[in-house]
Amino acid sequence: MDDVLYQIFCGTYDPTPKAAAPDQAMPEDLLKLYRQMERTLGLEFVDRWDSLQGKREEWSGFQYYRAGFRLGARLMLEALMAE
Repeated sequence: MDDVLYQIFCGTYDPTPKAAAPDQAMPEDLLKLYRQMERTLGLEFVDRWDSLQGKREEWSGFQYYRAGFRLGARLMLEALMAE
């Protein structure tokens, strides 16, 4: 079923846009940089940095999700109030 509400209900809806060609090469570049940082700064430092980056990205993602959810709710309210 292609119904977006049903996909959200089932937990199968994926709002992630498809990666463009330049974006697909980025993980390889990041891995090379990660290994260079690990050699230079040490594994403990890089793991701590990676953990903090992950927390920051999670919080940022939640902020975007919340803003999108509010926008969707406002659009629904406006659609329901339209004459």
